[in-house]
Amino acid sequence: MRTLISLNRRQALIGAIVLAAVMILFIGAFAIRTKAGSPAEYDGNVYYKYTTMYRVCDGDTLTSIAERYMDEIHYSSVSEYVSEVRKMNQMYYSDEIKAGELISICYYSTEYK
Repeated sequence: MRTLISLNRRQALIGAIVLAAVMILFIGAFAIRTKAGSPAEYDGNVYYKYTTMYRVCDGDTLTSIAERYMDEIHYSSVSEYVSEVRKMNQMYYSDEIKAGELISICYYSTEYK
């Protein structure tokens, strides 16, 4: 009889721990998603972050693309923007891009799309 009660308590404790862990994961995922989707506010304007596809032209480099599309409000340097583009396109070992290739780039806009 004693082992049966002890077993029931143990199962109830395990169930409570599992439920608490699931709730913590759910709340954490919701908090991260809410923060990531929030617009950024600078200089009294609200900026929304977007991504788009860019077709690489002959002679383009990641640096030349960064100089064209980055802004000083959201990036402190060209290399910071290039680093983000590399991550977005899973370019872990090389900065090589070829004419005609499509790559993802990001930009900010005050217009909500």
